[in-house]
Amino acid sequence: MHRLRIVSGPRSGESFALPDPAPGPITLGRGHDAAVRLPDDATLSRVHAELVREASGWVLVNRSQHGTWVGRKRVDDRRPLAPGDRLTLGETELAFEELPGAAPRPGHDPLTPVTPSIAAPPSLAGFDDDGVFHMGQTVLGVDPDAEGDKSFVSIGGSGRLPALRLKRRRLVFFGILGVLGLLGALLLLDRVVLPTARAHPDLFLRATLFALAPVLPCTLLIKALDRNDQIPWSNLLACICWGGTVGCGFALALNGLGGSTLARLTGEADVWGLTAIVVAPVVEEVVKGLAVLVLLRVLHDEFDNVVEGLVLGAASGLGFALVENVVYNVGFLARGGTHALLVMGTYRLVLNGLVGHPVYTAMTGAGFGLMRELHGRRGRWFAPVIGLALAIGLHMAWNAAALTLGARLAGAGAGLAMALQGAVVGGAGLAFFAGAWVLAQRRERRVLVAYLAEEVDRGFVAPEELRSFDRVLGRQRWELEGLRRGGLAAWRARRALRRAQVELGFRKWHLAQGDRVRGQRVDAYVLSARTRIRDARNRLRALEA
Repeated sequence: MHRLRIVSGPRSGESFALPDPAPGPITLGRGHDAAVRLPDDATLSRVHAELVREASGWVLVNRSQHGTWVGRKRVDDRRPLAPGDRLTLGETELAFEELPGAAPRPGHDPLTPVTPSIAAPPSLAGFDDDGVFHMGQTVLGVDPDAEGDKSFVSIGGSGRLPALRLKRRRLVFFGILGVLGLLGALLLLDRVVLPTARAHPDLFLRATLFALAPVLPCTLLIKALDRNDQIPWSNLLACICWGGTVGCGFALALNGLGGSTLARLTGEADVWGLTAIVVAPVVEEVVKGLAVLVLLRVLHDEFDNVVEGLVLGAASGLGFALVENVVYNVGFLARGGTHALLVMGTYRLVLNGLVGHPVYTAMTGAGFGLMRELHGRRGRWFAPVIGLALAIGLHMAWNAAALTLGARLAGAGAGLAMALQGAVVGGAGLAFFAGAWVLAQRRERRVLVAYLAEEVDRGFVAPEELRSFDRVLGRQRWELEGLRRGGLAAWRARRALRRAQVELGFRKWHLAQGDRVRGQRVDAYVLSARTRIRDARNRLRALEA
Protein backbone atom coordinates (compact mmCIF):
# COMPACT_ATOMS: atom_id res chain seq x y z
CA MET A 1 0.00 0.00 0.00
CA HIS A 2 1.13 3.55 -0.77
CA ARG A 3 -0.11 7.00 0.12
CA LEU A 4 0.34 10.64 -0.80
CA ARG A 5 1.01 13.01 2.10
CA ILE A 6 0.66 16.77 1.64
CA VAL A 7 3.97 18.29 2.77
CA SER A 8 3.22 21.94 2.01
CA GLY A 9 0.36 23.89 0.57
CA PRO A 10 -3.18 24.89 1.64
CA ARG A 11 -3.90 21.45 3.18
CA SER A 12 -0.49 20.71 4.66
CA GLY A 13 -0.35 17.66 6.95
CA GLU A 14 -3.18 15.65 5.41
CA SER A 15 -2.81 12.40 3.50
CA PHE A 16 -4.75 9.74 1.67
CA ALA A 17 -4.13 6.12 0.81
CA LEU A 18 -3.92 4.91 -2.80
CA PRO A 19 -6.26 1.96 -3.41
CA ASP A 20 -4.50 -1.29 -4.21
CA PRO A 21 -5.51 -2.75 -6.59
CA ALA A 22 -6.45 0.53 -8.27
CA PRO A 23 -9.72 0.60 -10.26
CA GLY A 24 -7.96 2.72 -12.94
CA PRO A 25 -5.92 5.91 -13.31
CA ILE A 26 -6.28 8.20 -10.28
CA THR A 27 -6.48 11.82 -11.33
CA LEU A 28 -5.39 14.78 -9.14
CA GLY A 29 -6.53 18.37 -9.48
CA ARG A 30 -8.89 21.03 -8.22
CA GLY A 31 -11.87 20.19 -10.47
CA HIS A 32 -14.80 17.87 -9.83
CA ASP A 33 -13.53 15.44 -12.45
CA ALA A 34 -10.41 14.71 -10.39
CA ALA A 35 -10.48 11.56 -8.30
CA VAL A 36 -8.43 13.36 -5.63
CA ARG A 37 -9.55 16.98 -5.28
CA LEU A 38 -7.44 19.81 -3.88
CA PRO A 39 -9.92 22.67 -4.36
CA ASP A 40 -8.07 25.13 -2.12
CA ASP A 41 -5.06 25.38 -4.45
CA ALA A 42 -6.09 27.76 -7.24
CA THR A 43 -2.79 27.18 -9.08
CA LEU A 44 -3.76 23.62 -9.97
CA SER A 45 -5.44 22.66 -13.22
CA ARG A 46 -8.84 21.01 -13.05
CA VAL A 47 -7.10 17.71 -13.80
CA HIS A 48 -3.42 18.37 -13.16
CA ALA A 49 -1.89 14.88 -13.12
CA GLU A 50 -2.76 11.25 -12.73
CA LEU A 51 -1.32 8.20 -11.04
CA VAL A 52 -1.34 4.90 -12.93
CA ARG A 53 -0.73 1.55 -11.28
CA GLU A 54 1.45 -0.65 -13.51
CA ALA A 55 3.14 -3.97 -12.93
CA SER A 56 6.37 -2.23 -11.98
CA GLY A 57 4.68 0.20 -9.59
CA TRP A 58 3.02 3.62 -9.58
CA VAL A 59 3.68 6.01 -12.48
CA LEU A 60 3.01 9.78 -12.47
CA VAL A 61 1.52 11.18 -15.70
CA ASN A 62 1.41 14.95 -16.28
CA ARG A 63 -1.94 16.31 -17.54
CA SER A 64 -1.34 20.06 -17.13
CA GLN A 65 0.33 22.64 -19.37
CA HIS A 66 1.77 24.20 -16.21
CA GLY A 67 3.82 21.09 -15.59
CA THR A 68 4.40 18.70 -12.71
CA TRP A 69 7.68 18.16 -10.84
CA VAL A 70 9.22 15.19 -9.07
CA GLY A 71 12.00 16.64 -6.98
CA ARG A 72 13.65 19.26 -9.19
CA LYS A 73 12.85 17.53 -12.47
CA ARG A 74 9.87 18.58 -14.55
CA VAL A 75 7.61 15.75 -15.74
CA ASP A 76 6.28 16.51 -19.21
CA ASP A 77 4.99 13.00 -19.88
CA ARG A 78 5.50 10.05 -17.51
CA ARG A 79 7.71 9.32 -14.51
CA PRO A 80 7.88 6.13 -12.34
CA LEU A 81 7.60 6.88 -8.66
CA ALA A 82 9.65 5.50 -5.79
CA PRO A 83 8.89 5.78 -2.05
CA GLY A 84 10.27 9.10 -0.79
CA ASP A 85 9.70 11.05 -4.03
CA ARG A 86 8.40 14.61 -3.63
CA LEU A 87 5.73 15.71 -6.11
CA THR A 88 4.98 19.38 -6.78
CA LEU A 89 1.65 20.34 -8.32
CA GLY A 90 1.03 24.08 -8.37
CA GLU A 91 1.67 25.31 -4.81
CA THR A 92 1.10 21.86 -3.29
CA GLU A 93 3.99 19.54 -2.48
CA LEU A 94 3.22 15.89 -1.78
CA ALA A 95 5.33 12.99 -0.56
CA PHE A 96 4.89 9.57 -2.15
CA GLU A 97 5.27 7.04 0.71
CA GLU A 98 4.95 3.33 1.21
CA LEU A 99 2.72 2.09 4.03
CA PRO A 100 3.83 -0.98 6.00
CA GLY A 101 1.83 -4.05 4.99
CA ALA A 102 -0.62 -5.50 7.51
CA ALA A 103 0.28 -9.06 8.51
CA PRO A 104 -2.66 -11.51 8.59
CA ARG A 105 -4.04 -12.08 12.05
CA PRO A 106 -3.55 -15.50 13.67
CA GLY A 107 -6.60 -17.68 13.31
CA HIS A 108 -8.20 -15.38 10.73
CA ASP A 109 -11.57 -16.71 9.60
CA PRO A 110 -11.38 -17.30 5.82
CA LEU A 111 -15.02 -16.28 5.53
CA THR A 112 -14.22 -12.86 7.03
CA PRO A 113 -12.38 -10.61 4.56
CA VAL A 114 -9.13 -9.05 5.69
CA THR A 115 -9.70 -5.57 7.09
CA PRO A 116 -10.05 -3.25 4.08
CA SER A 117 -9.20 0.41 3.66
CA ILE A 118 -12.58 1.49 2.35
CA ALA A 119 -12.10 5.25 2.58
CA ALA A 120 -9.21 7.48 3.38
CA PRO A 121 -9.08 8.02 7.15
CA PRO A 122 -8.99 11.47 8.75
CA SER A 123 -5.26 12.01 8.87
CA LEU A 124 -5.43 14.13 12.04
CA ALA A 125 -7.76 11.85 13.99
CA GLY A 126 -7.00 11.76 17.68
CA PHE A 127 -6.74 14.15 20.63
CA ASP A 128 -5.42 17.66 20.18
CA ASP A 129 -3.32 19.62 22.68
CA ASP A 130 -6.48 20.62 24.56
CA GLY A 131 -7.55 16.98 24.97
CA VAL A 132 -10.42 17.25 22.46
CA PHE A 133 -10.97 14.35 20.08
CA HIS A 134 -11.38 15.38 16.45
CA MET A 135 -11.47 13.78 13.02
CA GLY A 136 -9.31 15.87 10.70
CA GLN A 137 -10.75 17.26 7.49
CA THR A 138 -10.65 14.43 4.96
CA VAL A 139 -14.04 13.81 3.38
CA LEU A 140 -14.84 10.17 2.75
CA GLY A 141 -15.73 9.24 -0.82
CA VAL A 142 -17.01 6.05 -2.43
CA ASP A 143 -18.15 4.90 -5.83
CA PRO A 144 -15.91 6.00 -8.73
CA ASP A 145 -18.79 5.24 -11.14
CA ALA A 146 -21.27 7.49 -9.33
CA GLU A 147 -22.86 10.35 -11.23
CA GLY A 148 -21.63 13.91 -10.69
CA ASP A 149 -18.52 14.49 -8.62
CA LYS A 150 -16.21 11.51 -9.15
CA SER A 151 -13.78 12.29 -6.33
CA PHE A 152 -13.08 9.42 -3.98
CA VAL A 153 -11.17 11.78 -1.67
CA SER A 154 -11.74 15.51 -1.38
CA ILE A 155 -9.17 17.49 0.60
CA GLY A 156 -10.74 20.62 2.04
CA GLY A 157 -13.39 22.48 0.03
CA SER A 158 -16.71 23.90 1.14
CA GLY A 159 -19.15 21.50 -0.55
CA ARG A 160 -22.11 20.53 1.61
CA LEU A 161 -22.24 16.86 2.56
CA PRO A 162 -25.37 15.00 1.41
CA ALA A 163 -27.98 14.08 3.99
CA LEU A 164 -28.41 10.48 5.06
CA ARG A 165 -31.89 10.35 3.51
CA LEU A 166 -33.14 8.26 6.40
CA LYS A 167 -36.13 10.39 7.27
CA ARG A 168 -37.90 9.80 3.97
CA ARG A 169 -37.21 6.06 4.05
CA ARG A 170 -38.51 5.73 7.58
CA LEU A 171 -41.64 7.63 6.63
CA VAL A 172 -42.17 5.21 3.75
CA PHE A 173 -41.64 2.18 5.99
CA PHE A 174 -43.97 3.35 8.74
CA GLY A 175 -46.47 4.51 6.10
CA ILE A 176 -46.61 0.96 4.71
CA LEU A 177 -46.92 -0.42 8.24
CA GLY A 178 -49.67 2.08 9.08
CA VAL A 179 -51.80 1.34 6.00
CA LEU A 180 -51.47 -2.45 6.10
CA GLY A 181 -51.70 -2.50 9.90
CA LEU A 182 -54.97 -0.54 9.78
CA LEU A 183 -56.41 -2.96 7.22
CA GLY A 184 -55.33 -5.93 9.32
CA ALA A 185 -56.80 -4.39 12.48
CA LEU A 186 -60.11 -3.75 10.69
CA LEU A 187 -60.23 -7.39 9.59
CA LEU A 188 -59.61 -8.50 13.18
CA LEU A 189 -62.30 -6.15 14.50
CA ASP A 190 -64.86 -7.33 11.99
CA ARG A 191 -64.24 -11.07 12.24
CA VAL A 192 -63.03 -11.65 15.80
CA VAL A 193 -62.94 -8.72 18.21
CA LEU A 194 -66.43 -7.24 17.86
CA PRO A 195 -68.34 -10.57 17.65
CA THR A 196 -66.46 -11.99 20.64
CA ALA A 197 -66.73 -8.80 22.71
CA ARG A 198 -70.47 -8.62 22.12
CA ALA A 199 -71.05 -12.27 23.00
CA HIS A 200 -68.64 -12.54 25.97
CA PRO A 201 -67.52 -9.03 27.05
CA ASP A 202 -66.19 -10.11 30.45
CA LEU A 203 -64.40 -13.16 29.10
CA PHE A 204 -62.91 -11.17 26.23
CA LEU A 205 -61.43 -8.54 28.56
CA ARG A 206 -59.88 -11.12 30.89
CA ALA A 207 -58.52 -13.18 27.98
CA THR A 208 -56.98 -10.09 26.37
CA LEU A 209 -55.28 -8.97 29.58
CA PHE A 210 -53.88 -12.43 30.22
CA ALA A 211 -52.59 -12.78 26.64
CA LEU A 212 -50.99 -9.33 26.38
CA ALA A 213 -49.64 -8.99 29.92
CA PRO A 214 -46.28 -10.68 29.06
CA VAL A 215 -45.61 -8.45 26.04
CA LEU A 216 -42.94 -6.40 27.85
CA PRO A 217 -40.83 -9.29 29.25
CA CYS A 218 -41.17 -11.21 25.98
CA THR A 219 -40.04 -8.16 23.99
CA LEU A 220 -37.06 -7.61 26.31
CA LEU A 221 -36.12 -11.27 25.96
CA ILE A 222 -36.07 -11.02 22.19
CA LYS A 223 -34.18 -7.71 22.28
CA ALA A 224 -31.55 -9.34 24.51
CA LEU A 225 -30.65 -11.56 21.54
CA ASP A 226 -29.46 -8.40 19.78
CA ARG A 227 -25.97 -8.83 21.21
CA ASN A 228 -24.55 -5.50 20.05
CA ASP A 229 -27.74 -3.44 20.33
CA GLN A 230 -27.68 -2.71 16.60
CA ILE A 231 -31.47 -2.88 16.03
CA PRO A 232 -33.36 0.36 16.75
CA TRP A 233 -36.28 -0.07 19.12
CA SER A 234 -38.57 1.49 16.52
CA ASN A 235 -37.78 -1.29 14.02
CA LEU A 236 -38.26 -4.02 16.63
CA LEU A 237 -41.61 -2.63 17.83
CA ALA A 238 -42.72 -2.10 14.23
CA CYS A 239 -42.20 -5.82 13.53
CA ILE A 240 -44.19 -6.76 16.66
CA CYS A 241 -47.04 -4.50 15.51
CA TRP A 242 -46.83 -5.99 12.02
CA GLY A 243 -47.23 -9.52 13.36
CA GLY A 244 -50.17 -8.56 15.58
CA THR A 245 -52.10 -6.55 12.97
CA VAL A 246 -50.99 -7.30 9.41
CA GLY A 247 -50.05 -10.89 10.26
CA CYS A 248 -53.14 -11.85 12.24
CA GLY A 249 -55.65 -9.85 10.18
CA PHE A 250 -54.57 -10.99 6.72
CA ALA A 251 -53.85 -14.55 7.87
CA LEU A 252 -57.39 -14.77 9.28
CA ALA A 253 -58.91 -13.76 5.93
CA LEU A 254 -56.56 -15.87 3.80
CA ASN A 255 -56.91 -18.96 6.00
CA GLY A 256 -60.69 -18.72 5.64
CA LEU A 257 -60.35 -18.36 1.87
CA GLY A 258 -57.98 -21.31 1.72
CA GLY A 259 -60.29 -23.47 3.84
CA SER A 260 -63.29 -22.75 1.64
CA THR A 261 -61.21 -23.53 -1.47
CA LEU A 262 -60.16 -26.87 0.03
CA ALA A 263 -63.80 -27.65 0.87
CA ARG A 264 -64.82 -27.10 -2.75
CA LEU A 265 -61.91 -29.15 -4.09
CA THR A 266 -62.35 -32.11 -1.74
CA GLY A 267 -66.13 -32.01 -1.47
CA GLU A 268 -65.92 -32.29 2.32
CA ALA A 269 -67.52 -29.75 4.63
CA ASP A 270 -65.14 -30.32 7.54
CA VAL A 271 -61.65 -29.51 6.34
CA TRP A 272 -60.50 -27.72 9.49
CA GLY A 273 -57.66 -30.14 10.19
CA LEU A 274 -56.41 -30.05 6.60
CA THR A 275 -56.51 -26.25 6.63
CA ALA A 276 -54.53 -26.15 9.89
CA ILE A 277 -51.81 -28.44 8.53
CA VAL A 278 -51.54 -27.34 4.89
CA VAL A 279 -52.94 -23.83 4.47
CA ALA A 280 -52.31 -22.02 7.78
CA PRO A 281 -48.51 -22.59 8.00
CA VAL A 282 -47.94 -21.29 4.46
CA VAL A 283 -50.23 -18.28 4.81
CA GLU A 284 -49.08 -17.27 8.30
CA GLU A 285 -45.35 -17.62 7.66
CA VAL A 286 -45.59 -15.59 4.47
CA VAL A 287 -47.51 -12.67 6.02
CA LYS A 288 -45.31 -12.63 9.12
CA GLY A 289 -42.10 -12.84 7.10
CA LEU A 290 -43.19 -9.88 4.96
CA ALA A 291 -42.35 -7.63 7.93
CA VAL A 292 -38.65 -8.46 7.55
CA LEU A 293 -38.77 -8.22 3.77
CA VAL A 294 -40.37 -4.76 3.79
CA LEU A 295 -37.91 -3.49 6.41
CA LEU A 296 -34.98 -4.89 4.40
CA ARG A 297 -36.15 -3.29 1.16
CA VAL A 298 -37.08 0.12 2.56
CA LEU A 299 -34.53 0.50 5.38
CA HIS A 300 -31.78 -1.38 3.58
CA ASP A 301 -28.94 0.37 5.40
CA GLU A 302 -30.43 -0.40 8.84
CA PHE A 303 -30.42 -4.15 8.18
CA ASP A 304 -27.01 -5.79 8.53
CA ASN A 305 -26.84 -9.54 9.02
CA VAL A 306 -28.37 -12.86 10.10
CA VAL A 307 -28.59 -11.87 13.78
CA GLU A 308 -30.78 -8.92 12.86
CA GLY A 309 -32.96 -11.12 10.65
CA LEU A 310 -33.42 -13.65 13.45
CA VAL A 311 -34.41 -10.98 16.00
CA LEU A 312 -36.78 -9.08 13.70
CA GLY A 313 -38.41 -12.30 12.49
CA ALA A 314 -38.90 -13.43 16.09
CA ALA A 315 -40.46 -10.03 16.90
CA SER A 316 -43.01 -10.40 14.11
CA GLY A 317 -43.83 -13.92 15.29
CA LEU A 318 -44.22 -12.69 18.88
CA GLY A 319 -46.78 -10.06 17.85
CA PHE A 320 -48.74 -12.66 15.92
CA ALA A 321 -48.68 -15.19 18.76
CA LEU A 322 -49.80 -12.75 21.47
CA VAL A 323 -52.81 -11.53 19.48
CA GLU A 324 -53.71 -15.07 18.39
CA ASN A 325 -53.62 -16.19 22.03
CA VAL A 326 -56.44 -13.76 22.84
CA VAL A 327 -58.84 -15.82 20.72
CA TYR A 328 -57.74 -19.10 22.26
CA ASN A 329 -57.93 -17.68 25.79
CA VAL A 330 -61.58 -16.74 25.30
CA GLY A 331 -62.29 -20.37 24.43
CA PHE A 332 -60.37 -21.63 27.48
CA LEU A 333 -62.39 -19.35 29.76
CA ALA A 334 -65.70 -20.30 28.16
CA ARG A 335 -65.09 -24.04 28.43
CA GLY A 336 -63.12 -24.43 31.67
CA GLY A 337 -63.10 -21.12 33.54
CA THR A 338 -60.13 -19.49 35.24
CA HIS A 339 -58.32 -22.78 35.91
CA ALA A 340 -58.33 -23.69 32.21
CA LEU A 341 -57.10 -20.21 31.32
CA LEU A 342 -54.18 -20.43 33.76
CA VAL A 343 -53.12 -23.89 32.58
CA MET A 344 -53.78 -23.77 28.86
CA GLY A 345 -53.13 -20.03 28.49
CA THR A 346 -49.71 -20.40 30.11
CA TYR A 347 -48.95 -23.42 27.93
CA ARG A 348 -49.79 -21.48 24.79
CA LEU A 349 -47.82 -18.46 25.99
CA VAL A 350 -44.65 -20.50 26.49
CA LEU A 351 -44.94 -22.94 23.59
CA ASN A 352 -46.71 -20.70 21.09
CA GLY A 353 -45.58 -17.22 22.13
CA LEU A 354 -41.91 -17.97 22.75
CA VAL A 355 -41.05 -21.28 21.06
CA GLY A 356 -43.66 -21.41 18.29
CA HIS A 357 -44.34 -18.45 16.03
CA PRO A 358 -41.20 -16.44 16.95
CA VAL A 359 -38.97 -19.41 16.16
CA TYR A 360 -40.69 -20.17 12.84
CA THR A 361 -40.57 -16.61 11.53
CA ALA A 362 -37.01 -16.18 12.80
CA MET A 363 -35.99 -18.78 10.20
CA THR A 364 -37.44 -16.59 7.45
CA GLY A 365 -35.69 -13.57 8.94
CA ALA A 366 -32.39 -15.47 9.03
CA GLY A 367 -32.79 -16.19 5.31
CA PHE A 368 -33.19 -12.48 4.56
CA GLY A 369 -30.23 -11.70 6.82
CA LEU A 370 -28.04 -14.18 4.95
CA MET A 371 -29.12 -12.65 1.67
CA ARG A 372 -28.04 -9.26 3.03
CA GLU A 373 -24.64 -10.69 4.00
CA LEU A 374 -24.17 -12.20 0.54
CA HIS A 375 -24.55 -8.84 -1.19
CA GLY A 376 -23.89 -9.13 -4.93
CA ARG A 377 -23.24 -12.88 -4.87
CA ARG A 378 -24.94 -15.24 -7.25
CA GLY A 379 -27.65 -17.40 -5.69
CA ARG A 380 -28.23 -15.16 -2.67
CA TRP A 381 -31.97 -15.12 -3.38
CA PHE A 382 -32.16 -18.80 -2.43
CA ALA A 383 -31.38 -17.94 1.21
CA PRO A 384 -34.81 -16.43 2.10
CA VAL A 385 -36.56 -19.20 0.14
CA ILE A 386 -34.79 -21.85 2.22
CA GLY A 387 -35.52 -19.91 5.43
CA LEU A 388 -39.23 -19.62 4.57
CA ALA A 389 -39.38 -23.32 3.68
CA LEU A 390 -37.85 -24.21 7.05
CA ALA A 391 -40.33 -21.93 8.85
CA ILE A 392 -43.29 -23.52 7.05
CA GLY A 393 -41.95 -27.02 7.73
CA LEU A 394 -41.58 -26.42 11.47
CA HIS A 395 -45.05 -24.84 11.61
CA MET A 396 -46.61 -27.76 9.73
CA ALA A 397 -44.92 -30.25 12.03
CA TRP A 398 -46.29 -28.44 15.10
CA ASN A 399 -49.88 -28.31 13.82
CA ALA A 400 -49.79 -31.92 12.62
CA ALA A 401 -48.42 -33.10 15.97
CA ALA A 402 -51.10 -31.15 17.85
CA LEU A 403 -53.93 -32.74 15.87
CA THR A 404 -52.47 -36.26 15.80
CA LEU A 405 -51.41 -36.48 19.45
CA GLY A 406 -54.56 -34.71 20.60
CA ALA A 407 -56.75 -37.29 18.86
CA ARG A 408 -54.78 -40.35 20.06
CA LEU A 409 -54.18 -39.21 23.64
CA ALA A 410 -57.51 -37.56 24.39
CA GLY A 411 -58.87 -37.31 27.90
CA ALA A 412 -56.42 -38.46 30.54
CA GLY A 413 -53.55 -38.44 28.05
CA ALA A 414 -53.97 -34.80 27.05
CA GLY A 415 -51.20 -33.67 29.39
CA LEU A 416 -48.83 -36.29 27.96
CA ALA A 417 -49.72 -35.18 24.41
CA MET A 418 -48.87 -31.57 25.20
CA ALA A 419 -45.60 -32.56 26.87
CA LEU A 420 -44.54 -34.71 23.91
CA GLN A 421 -45.46 -32.02 21.43
CA GLY A 422 -43.55 -29.38 23.34
CA ALA A 423 -40.47 -31.55 23.92
CA VAL A 424 -40.14 -33.07 20.44
CA VAL A 425 -41.49 -30.55 17.96
CA GLY A 426 -40.95 -27.43 20.06
CA GLY A 427 -37.49 -28.63 21.06
CA ALA A 428 -36.54 -29.20 17.42
CA GLY A 429 -37.59 -25.67 16.48
CA LEU A 430 -35.75 -24.20 19.45
CA ALA A 431 -32.61 -26.16 18.49
CA PHE A 432 -32.75 -24.74 14.96
CA PHE A 433 -33.11 -21.23 16.35
CA ALA A 434 -30.36 -21.59 18.95
CA GLY A 435 -27.92 -23.07 16.44
CA ALA A 436 -28.59 -20.33 13.90
CA TRP A 437 -28.18 -17.60 16.53
CA VAL A 438 -24.91 -19.00 17.92
CA LEU A 439 -23.36 -19.26 14.46
CA ALA A 440 -24.65 -15.84 13.41
CA GLN A 441 -23.40 -13.98 16.47
CA ARG A 442 -19.97 -15.61 16.13
CA ARG A 443 -19.84 -14.41 12.55
CA GLU A 444 -20.97 -10.95 13.71
CA ARG A 445 -18.21 -10.84 16.32
CA ARG A 446 -15.52 -11.76 13.79
CA VAL A 447 -16.72 -9.15 11.30
CA LEU A 448 -16.79 -6.34 13.86
CA VAL A 449 -13.36 -7.18 15.25
CA ALA A 450 -11.86 -7.39 11.75
CA TYR A 451 -13.38 -4.17 10.42
CA LEU A 452 -12.82 -2.10 13.57
CA ALA A 453 -9.23 -3.23 14.14
CA GLU A 454 -7.82 -0.55 11.83
CA GLU A 455 -9.84 2.09 13.69
CA VAL A 456 -7.64 1.64 16.77
CA ASP A 457 -4.70 3.47 15.17
CA ARG A 458 -7.07 6.17 13.92
CA GLY A 459 -8.41 6.85 17.39
CA PHE A 460 -12.04 5.84 16.81
CA VAL A 461 -11.79 2.58 18.80
CA ALA A 462 -9.69 2.07 21.92
CA PRO A 463 -7.92 -1.28 22.38
CA GLU A 464 -10.08 -2.26 25.37
CA GLU A 465 -13.19 -1.35 23.38
CA LEU A 466 -12.09 -3.61 20.52
CA ARG A 467 -11.48 -6.47 22.96
CA SER A 468 -14.98 -6.05 24.39
CA PHE A 469 -16.47 -6.89 20.97
CA ASP A 470 -14.87 -10.33 21.18
CA ARG A 471 -16.12 -11.26 24.66
CA VAL A 472 -19.36 -12.78 25.93
CA LEU A 473 -21.46 -9.92 27.31
CA GLY A 474 -18.52 -7.68 26.43
CA ARG A 475 -20.77 -4.77 25.40
CA GLN A 476 -22.81 -4.90 28.60
CA ARG A 477 -19.76 -5.10 30.85
CA TRP A 478 -17.98 -2.27 29.06
CA GLU A 479 -21.06 -0.02 29.14
CA LEU A 480 -21.79 -0.73 32.82
CA GLU A 481 -18.23 0.24 33.69
CA GLY A 482 -19.31 3.76 32.76
CA LEU A 483 -21.70 3.82 35.74
CA ARG A 484 -18.77 3.37 38.11
CA ARG A 485 -16.57 5.93 36.39
CA GLY A 486 -19.03 8.69 35.57
CA GLY A 487 -22.58 7.77 36.57
CA LEU A 488 -25.67 7.46 34.40
CA ALA A 489 -24.53 10.12 31.93
CA ALA A 490 -21.29 8.24 31.29
CA TRP A 491 -23.23 5.01 30.77
CA ARG A 492 -25.36 6.75 28.13
CA ALA A 493 -22.28 8.20 26.46
CA ARG A 494 -20.72 4.73 26.32
CA ARG A 495 -23.89 3.31 24.78
CA ALA A 496 -23.90 6.05 22.13
CA LEU A 497 -20.21 5.43 21.43
CA ARG A 498 -20.73 1.70 21.15
CA ARG A 499 -23.71 2.02 18.78
CA ALA A 500 -21.72 4.33 16.49
CA GLN A 501 -18.78 1.91 16.47
CA VAL A 502 -21.06 -1.00 15.57
CA GLU A 503 -22.60 1.03 12.76
CA LEU A 504 -19.14 1.99 11.48
CA GLY A 505 -17.94 -1.63 11.49
CA PHE A 506 -20.98 -2.98 9.66
CA ARG A 507 -21.01 -0.14 7.15
CA LYS A 508 -17.35 -0.75 6.23
CA TRP A 509 -18.12 -4.45 5.91
CA HIS A 510 -20.96 -3.81 3.47
CA LEU A 511 -18.85 -1.31 1.53
CA ALA A 512 -16.19 -3.99 1.14
CA GLN A 513 -18.81 -6.17 -0.55
CA GLY A 514 -19.75 -3.47 -3.03
CA ASP A 515 -22.70 -1.95 -1.20
CA ARG A 516 -23.33 1.70 -2.03
CA VAL A 517 -25.78 4.46 -1.14
CA ARG A 518 -27.49 5.44 -4.37
CA GLY A 519 -27.01 8.95 -5.65
CA GLN A 520 -24.36 9.97 -3.11
CA ARG A 521 -20.71 10.80 -3.79
CA VAL A 522 -19.84 10.70 -0.10
CA ASP A 523 -20.50 7.80 2.21
CA ALA A 524 -22.42 9.81 4.76
CA TYR A 525 -22.99 6.77 6.97
CA VAL A 526 -19.28 6.32 7.64
CA LEU A 527 -18.86 10.04 8.19
CA SER A 528 -21.90 10.18 10.50
CA ALA A 529 -20.67 7.22 12.56
CA ARG A 530 -17.22 8.75 13.00
CA THR A 531 -18.73 12.11 13.91
CA ARG A 532 -20.88 10.51 16.61
CA ILE A 533 -17.87 8.58 17.89
CA ARG A 534 -15.94 11.84 18.15
CA ASP A 535 -18.76 13.60 20.02
CA ALA A 536 -19.38 10.67 22.37
CA ARG A 537 -15.65 10.34 23.03
CA ASN A 538 -15.42 13.99 24.06
CA ARG A 539 -18.45 13.70 26.36
CA LEU A 540 -17.09 10.52 27.87
CA ARG A 541 -13.66 12.00 28.61
CA ALA A 542 -15.29 14.95 30.37
CA LEU A 543 -17.62 12.73 32.41
CA GLU A 544 -15.05 10.11 33.43
CA ALA A 545 -12.19 12.52 34.11
